Amino acid sequence: MTAQVLIAVASVIALFALAAIIRKIAERFVIGAESQRKVVHVGVGVHAMVLPLLLTREGFLVFAGLAAAALLVLRIPGIASEGIGASLHSVERRSWGDFLFLVAVTVLFVLSPGHPALYILPIAVLTLSDAAAALVGTEYGRLRFGDGDRVKSVEGSVAFFVVTWITAVVIMQLATEIPRPNVILLATLVSVFATYVEADSWRGLDNLFVPVGIFVLLSTWAQSAPVVLTALTVGWLVLLLLARLSASHLGMTPHAARSAAVALFLSAIVASPINSVMPVLAFAAALLARSTEGDTESILDFVATLIMTGVAWLVIGNVFGVNAIAFYAASFVGIGAGYATFALRESRFRSPGSAAALAVFLLAYWLLLPGMIGFMNWVPQLPLFAVVATVSTMVVLVEMLCPRTWQARPPGLRLAISALVMLVPVYLYEVLS
Repeated sequence: MTAQVLIAVASVIALFALAAIIRKIAERFVIGAESQRKVVHVGVGVHAMVLPLLLTREGFLVFAGLAAAALLVLRIPGIASEGIGASLHSVERRSWGDFLFLVAVTVLFVLSPGHPALYILPIAVLTLSDAAAALVGTEYGRLRFGDGDRVKSVEGSVAFFVVTWITAVVIMQLATEIPRPNVILLATLVSVFATYVEADSWRGLDNLFVPVGIFVLLSTWAQSAPVVLTALTVGWLVLLLLARLSASHLGMTPHAARSAAVALFLSAIVASPINSVMPVLAFAAALLARSTEGDTESILDFVATLIMTGVAWLVIGNVFGVNAIAFYAASFVGIGAGYATFALRESRFRSPGSAAALAVFLLAYWLLLPGMIGFMNWVPQLPLFAVVATVSTMVVLVEMLCPRTWQARPPGLRLAISALVMLVPVYLYEVLS
């Protein structure tokens, strides 16, 4: 273990050295902030791809902890603006992409032992395709779309698609036993998905959504029949079209509608339709919780909540080797009822309305629970419905009693944390007892 700790420390020092060297080169040759950030991104991505050759799971967790601390150091104001952190943070936009990249690499490392392609391919796409898109978009991009921190170019997105497709085909051909007829179809599906998500993500969330989404697609559907993969690709495109067409009718911006479609699509293809009902109901509650129609921030808050809650349960279930899907769905009982409580924050009927919403979510969960337990293929010792009812009630109470200053921001993150803090110990009791 001592050797692993030393390798982990050396790896983090190497990342600091990379940032420092790029900063010095940028000062010498007047390289722009965005170019610096992309060079660091490529270097970190290449470094991440070789980590499985150097570190065991325990050693990697040490590395992840040290790397997270290092990223925090690089965000210290003086270091971020003028020091070595400027190679990452001198771009004037809010982004948590550096932390989310570390989260994505950690998730992939934990989920893909014995399957190197499932680790390397998502990181290679995020590293190589993103760099190609940035290079082409910056130098040749003329057809712009998006706004805020997600202005992209058609030319850059085409480059992202092409590099992703080539990368996926090469890695799947050389490093997997995926049936050859499936390789082209999977590469196309992965490329369409990754290009779309990268173009539509915000605040660096593509660093999490793209690699985890690719992992999910490959690990879930790689051995499916070609006709199934074709249907999945067509279904994905149809869903995006429906999101576009229905956005105005649901009072959403096209960006918010597409982002929600991406998140719900991933939920459905990983968890199966029956296990996706609770997230869909929670999404309906999130629609009601918007301050105004067209409130993009609230919908994006739900999207981030859905993806991060799903990733948390995916990792936990994989680490302990016991399917956690009923607990994943249970999280959205509390989250959905919490969104309803947030929606009623200015109403004098808040208490009865929150109780009614909680009852609706619990009824839906109770009706779905037998199917979810069958899907898990194990029966919890504790009365799961009673546990979920108790936890969800506590989540709603926390939302009702939280300071009014908290209610100025969408509630997704605090609802997810409340649900996970109470449900994860129950899951651990079940699997360890």
